[in-house]
Amino acid sequence: MNRVSAYIRLMRPLNVVIGVLGMMLGGHLTGALTFGPSLWLAVITVVALTGGANAINDYYDYEIDRINQPDRPVASGRISKEAARRFALLLFAAGLLAAVFTGALPFVMALISTIFLFGYSRWWKRQPVIGNITVSLMIAVAFFYGAAVFGQIWAALPPAYMGFLYTWGREIIKDMEDLAGDASADARTLPLLIGRNAATVLTSFIFLLLMIGVTLPYFFEIYNRYYFFIVMVGVNLPILYITIRLWQSRSTREYRHLSHILKADMLIGLLAVFIGTF
Repeated sequence: MNRVSAYIRLMRPLNVVIGVLGMMLGGHLTGALTFGPSLWLAVITVVALTGGANAINDYYDYEIDRINQPDRPVASGRISKEAARRFALLLFAAGLLAAVFTGALPFVMALISTIFLFGYSRWWKRQPVIGNITVSLMIAVAFFYGAAVFGQIWAALPPAYMGFLYTWGREIIKDMEDLAGDASADARTLPLLIGRNAATVLTSFIFLLLMIGVTLPYFFEIYNRYYFFIVMVGVNLPILYITIRLWQSRSTREYRHLSHILKADMLIGLLAVFIGTF
């Protein structure tokens, strides 16, 4: 059971849940979502590709995680590096196999996502900007993928925009959290390249775009007044709090706290979009 638990943790269940909810929300926004084979295959695809991405990330980040995240399954030794690599490849294969049966466009999206997710962990994560942009795009693709399965890909544009900015800001904060380990591995993340203060300025600007952007669907009458209330109270206020705290934070623990708040707040954003469609 401990070994099974370690593999589940390797997949990072909360990330998987957010990915599945994002995909299902994208499908819901088309107005054509049904609880049938297409949806279940899409769920398998998102679970497998998200889990595979997290597993291969821990494989390549072994040395960094021994400093930054020593309790992770691979860094702690509960799962070997080679076992994590094999598990990741198995999940990627399962996700692509399921995607084959969801349609040509969704399969192409899944295939490209797999390439980018692997490339992120293998080459781009330790590079400035491109690493953060890659993982942010993959979050946005989850919404588009769900919409593509049900035939109306652009219905997912508003939440994809929100998910992209949420993730981009959070990824920079995570880079600030991981400064010590990244520096030891000669990584070239944004905070190491331009400094903590400049990275904070950029993150604050991203969050400003997010706070403005989440209100626009209401003013364009895409979503209802309940959406507006939830995003103003449940999204913009926490983002404002995080932005203020970001300027005051200096420790790994503080940055990790802000990162966790952002991940939880994304769930509120998903709820706002869902309720806003009724």
